[in-house]
Amino acid sequence: MQEFSIVIRVAIVVLLSTSWVHAQPEDIRDLKLRDWQPKSMLKTKRTQIHKPKFPVIDVHNHLGGGSQTLTPKRVAQYLQAMDDAGVQTVVNLDGGWDTRLQETLAALDQSHPGRFLTFALINFRGFHDDGWSERETKRLRASFANGAKGLKFHKSLGLSYRFVDGSLFPIDDPKLDPIWALCGELNKPVMIHTSDPAAFFTPLDRYNERWHELNSHPNWLFFGDKFPSREELLIQRNRVIERHPKTTFIGAHFGNNPEDLATVGKWLDAYPNFHVDIDARISELGRQPYSARRFFIKYQDRILFGTDTTPNVAAYRLYYRFLETDDEYFDTAESHHRQGFWMIYGVFLPEQVLEKMYCTNAVRLLGLEP
Repeated sequence: MQEFSIVIRVAIVVLLSTSWVHAQPEDIRDLKLRDWQPKSMLKTKRTQIHKPKFPVIDVHNHLGGGSQTLTPKRVAQYLQAMDDAGVQTVVNLDGGWDTRLQETLAALDQSHPGRFLTFALINFRGFHDDGWSERETKRLRASFANGAKGLKFHKSLGLSYRFVDGSLFPIDDPKLDPIWALCGELNKPVMIHTSDPAAFFTPLDRYNERWHELNSHPNWLFFGDKFPSREELLIQRNRVIERHPKTTFIGAHFGNNPEDLATVGKWLDAYPNFHVDIDARISELGRQPYSARRFFIKYQDRILFGTDTTPNVAAYRLYYRFLETDDEYFDTAESHHRQGFWMIYGVFLPEQVLEKMYCTNAVRLLGLEP
């Protein structure tokens, strides 16, 4: 009788366990990592900041270029978003060269003085030919004469442009020296995007903290023999900065090393002509709020505000929340796109630091009227 009772009890336990498993939603047992979208249960303060404490100059924005893109309707939408978010001026990094640049300047800088500033690009077509450097230096001089306020380099330099033999065009190639030097001669800043987040140069495996992002954008992965290491790319850039001390360089995306603030600090100490912007990197900065706050205060004269989007009210307000408040554990997806499954914390910067980051540093570097 006792043995029968034990059997009954075991059967009941097994039955209940089986029923519990079958009661779970089917997709839970087959959940894929790419579909995991956790929601925090924390109840934290949410500070609403509609306008920043000081007028904002966004030094890193992409508005497009040419008259077909920059229609009056689109430009009006940009201006409305800027007004709603308290943004005084936006730097457009999509100016291009020649006709496209002239059309961009006409649609933005000339039609709305003080609201838009356009940076030029150089044409890398034929960079392996003799005479390319002289041609592009001459073209860039004309771009500046026509009203371009600076020069933008994309990460393609160092990662995409290749010589006929397949080798990559390095950032510190002497062919570019006349271009860097011209920017110094004319006091035009260079916005340079070098490399990418650290995780983009590591294997796409279970240890990669940006797995979701790279799974959606596999072309952002630069791991493997076809590419130089991230460290080598940053070294190439720093050689250029050191070689051209009279030229002002702005390292896009916090010098593309916000994962290692100590090293960025060493760069700023070593190169007085080097600055960084915060665009599309508050997800990295905001998960180390104590270190980031100390860094912002220490290097308050060397950091600029940027977003790396078209003017977007929700994105701007999220940046203000990060910089101005002590809010905890909030999402950054609205500021750019989801960059890792972690939350960030506000750094509640002093007003003196905010004013410099929002506007006065940019006024100085861009040669604007105070």
